Amino acid sequence: MMKCLITPEDVIKIAFCEAEYISPTTISNTDIVTATNRYILPIVGDELVVALLNGQYPTLLEQYVAPALAFAVRHTVQPTLNLRVADSGLLSPRTENHTTPQQSAVVSYATSIRSRMRELLARLSDHLDEAGYAEYNPKSNILNRCSIDGGFIQIF
Repeated sequence: MMKCLITPEDVIKIAFCEAEYISPTTISNTDIVTATNRYILPIVGDELVVALLNGQYPTLLEQYVAPALAFAVRHTVQPTLNLRVADSGLLSPRTENHTTPQQSAVVSYATSIRSRMRELLARLSDHLDEAGYAEYNPKSNILNRCSIDGGFIQIF
């Protein structure tokens, strides 16, 4: 089994509201590892991730890494939650009482999730820069070298 910074239950508790029922089996450890490698590792760095996996800095994990990672996982899996796969291909979830939302609503919702994720990643980055963890190298933090503002990529 892959070692993860948070559990599927943590993702659901942090990144979904009570009105959104999501089974813990919907989120896999692979989803968490994928989001960790894509969004957390480029900010935190290998050494600090290993320290967190080994139980060091529980407050950092709980207050900064877990919220950012939970929303990164949600951002990663949300498109698959919006559709279902059957023998005949992709299907939109539909019941007697519910219809498929308009594309504009789906895009707006995805934008909202991405925005919250980015804010939490920036919060994590700012905390790391201020706190001075021994395993953290600010020069390796991608957010200290690159940002996307108003659709423009800025490298510094």
